[in-house]
Amino acid sequence: MDQQQWQDFLSSRGARWVDGAAHFSQDSDSTSGTDIQLIDLSPLGAIAVTGPDSQKFLQGQLTCDLVKLPDEHLTLGSHCNPKGRMISAFHALKIDQSQFVLLMPRDLVASALAALKKYAVFFKTELTDVSDIQRWFGLSGRDIGTAASHLLCLSNSSDTDLIPGQLRGFDHNGHPALAAMLNERCVAIQVPCEQAADLWQKLEGNNARPGDYSHWQQQLIEAGIPQVHQSSSEMFIPQMLNLHLLGGVNFKKGCYTGQEVVARMQYLGAAKRRMYRAKIDKGDIPQAGAEIFTPAGGSSVGNLVQACDTGDEIELLAVLTKSKVADGESLQLSDGRVLELLELPYDADADPLASD
Repeated sequence: MDQQQWQDFLSSRGARWVDGAAHFSQDSDSTSGTDIQLIDLSPLGAIAVTGPDSQKFLQGQLTCDLVKLPDEHLTLGSHCNPKGRMISAFHALKIDQSQFVLLMPRDLVASALAALKKYAVFFKTELTDVSDIQRWFGLSGRDIGTAASHLLCLSNSSDTDLIPGQLRGFDHNGHPALAAMLNERCVAIQVPCEQAADLWQKLEGNNARPGDYSHWQQQLIEAGIPQVHQSSSEMFIPQMLNLHLLGGVNFKKGCYTGQEVVARMQYLGAAKRRMYRAKIDKGDIPQAGAEIFTPAGGSSVGNLVQACDTGDEIELLAVLTKSKVADGESLQLSDGRVLELLELPYDADADPLASD
């Protein structure tokens, strides 16, 4: 089932498509009896990294520590250029030392793959764009680890329910599939394309309610988890996106591309910008990388990371100059919409080195 066939399948089940993302009517919310949302993740893509040298290769390229990461677990991470700017950011899923999946926005996959392949020639590893080979969808809601374990039949007498940071393989109609719990409210599911429609119908038939991709984005934004898109590639250093506070940067793992710049910024305390959560009035959804200004034609003080429409307003993550925020200056997009800052669920001014 290719992407067009998949879109046709979901359209037959009530989806409408906007910029490659599925939207579903929420008229049945009050009678569904569940808060579990089943979300098509077509806007996401993935790179598979396989072969005996896969862990060794990635360990020398990524900001996260994959050696200490146990099998069947995941972590945030990024791949930087030599200047420490993030070419890509992703959830790195470690099946075992020879099999990894990097889950990221689909529009970023081609450039992320090309950048990684430049360094892979001396390793026994293969990098493959599997965005159109595997289908991804998500489950979101309260107690989603328990709910997903039940819906996907992941638990047995020797297994506990999924917990954040854990992934687990399962069988669907004799085909291998994968469930990965990204945070407390989001489980991503990978299944072969030819099995996607069957699994979708099974989950829907067990009271998982089809939901919009914007809901998935909202969960990540509220958790303060950033995404890098093609339009913002090589714009940010990991600390600007708070990646060092989310387990996506390890300062003791040794060398990787861009490591000197990333480490120097941390040890010298030189980061002048960091990521904030905010909301703006409804309107056009701003593009990743869009500049943020002080009023009346003032100077640029940051860039938008990602945004989503929540129905009543637009929620977003943005990298902003810390001194401007501290001074209480009004910050706005080029169209004049003013950012109202919101709390992040973690201490964005914490020092990760203090606990090392």
